[in-house]
Parts: sequence; C-alpha cells; structure tokens
Amino acid sequence: MKDEKARYALTKPDNWGKIYPRVIRAEKDFKQLEPEDKVLIGISGGSDSLVMLDILSQQHKKLGRSLGISIIAGHVPGEYQGKPLAPVKKLKKICVALSVPFVASVTPLSGDIFTDCFKCSLARRRSLFDLAEEQGCNKIALGHNADDLVETALLNILYSGKLAAILPKQSILKNKAYIIRPLAYVWKEEIVKYSAQRFGRIKTFSCPGAKDSKRLAIRKLLNNLQSDGSPVKENLLKAISNPKLDYLPRISPK
Repeated sequence: MKDEKARYALTKPDNWGKIYPRVIRAEKDFKQLEPEDKVLIGISGGSDSLVMLDILSQQHKKLGRSLGISIIAGHVPGEYQGKPLAPVKKLKKICVALSVPFVASVTPLSGDIFTDCFKCSLARRRSLFDLAEEQGCNKIALGHNADDLVETALLNILYSGKLAAILPKQSILKNKAYIIRPLAYVWKEEIVKYSAQRFGRIKTFSCPGAKDSKRLAIRKLLNNLQSDGSPVKENLLKAISNPKLDYLPRISPK
C-alpha cells in the first residue's frame, strides 16, 4: 500500500495549474459540492474519470473533513468478447493510493449492449444510480468534459432541433440526488495530458458502437474548424453557458 501511495504522489502533472482552477470554478458556479455531501465518483478507467477522481480526492483531503464531505469511487464492470472493459485491479490500486474507498456493481454489463451507445449509457447510469443508493450517496460525479458539452449541444441542434446541452449539475430521482460534472470547463486535450503524466497508459475498452457515430462526425467537424487557431469550441461553450434568449425566436417555424 505504501508503494502504491508513493507511486502516484511523485508525479504532479505539468498542466495541474490549468485544470484545477477550472474544476474549482465549475464547482462554485453550479454549487456542485456542498457541506455533508456524500459523493459517488463514477470511474470507468478512462482518462476523464481518473483525472476527476484524482482532483476530487485532493480536494477532499483539504476540505472534506471541515465540510463533512465524503467520497467513494464506483465502477460498473463488464466484458466484451471475453475481455474486461477496464483493468479493475489497477483501478483499485489507484484508489488505494488516493485513499478513496472503491466499490463495484455486483451486476456486470452484458456484452450485447455495446453496439448501441444509448443502451450502453443508460445501463451504466442505472448501475451507478443503484451503487449510489446502496452507499447512501446524494451526488454522483461523472467525467463529462467541456468537449462533451459542446459536442452534445451541436448534436441536439443539428439532429434533434433542440438548443440544449449537458448540465454541470442535474437533479435526479425527484431532487433526492444530483449528478455533478466537475470537468465541465476542462478540455479533453488537457485531461489526456494530465492522465498520462499522473497514471501512465491504462488500456480501456474501445466501444464498437462509437466508431461511426454522429458524435464522432461532430468531433471531426469541430477539430477541422479549430485547426486554423480559431477558438470555435471555446466560443460554443460560452454561447451555451450564457445564451442571449432575447435574440432567439421562441415560436417554432411551420
């Protein structure tokens, strides 16, 4: 245990100063963390969830006791074509190193849902909700980042005709619990850099249903638009965070 704790204590990512303030700002803007909260941190094993786990664990060491906040890491296991979705043993070691309790769903995800992004997301979410209820948690932290927010906004506009995005804080179960997204202001590029320096390479599941998805097409479009240095994604994040409702038509065209 000492070796594991020492291992993850040695490497402080170069971009810590970029990511940490953005997490704090999102938490304050949307009151994501409040006194006496018990937070289930959903960890899939990907870079988003690990960076979120790392930052929340360090915040907890500073403020957790004084505010009465407790945290626990929750994982939804599963297999696809006989291979696990994530290296659970390594996730447990990381949690030990960060002094965060680890729990996993007793019902793994079935392999037949991974070709349908909606079904997969719904199944993971339900399992996390069940874990949160079992552990008495009132908040569930998910690793959606700023790229997820702007991509979802464009998906809703172009394919659903809705001006909507992912919420940094969202009530569920009739306001009995909340989903929070501490990485809402953090870009994926910075998250990947942080995770690589802090945790090294962690091999995770590559979803077969996402290879030709509309989200991937939106991601490529945004990257192309941003390739000349234009802050396209940053402007989109500003637009959905502060919409000018007075300049939007409120009646659906016929």
